[in-house]
Amino acid sequence: MNFVKGQDVFYTTLSGRSYRATVIERKIDFKKGLIKKSAIKEMTYHYLIEVHKVGIKELILCTENQIKLLEKKQRAKKAA
Repeated sequence: MNFVKGQDVFYTTLSGRSYRATVIERKIDFKKGLIKKSAIKEMTYHYLIEVHKVGIKELILCTENQIKLLEKKQRAKKAA
């Protein structure tokens, strides 16, 4: 699944905990020089996300399989 900038997602850590996060940049959008290619050594990151932990925001590079879409459940209105 492809995610877009600003999309709300869940980030799952290696320990299995999940946190709310927001997609900041995608790998294909790193043409602005935010990350030097020599520094990443062909790592398999796909997204730069901002993780929202208990009052703390943290930027993390992650792969696509570490994040899932945050589904917003909406109630259907019943017809009167």
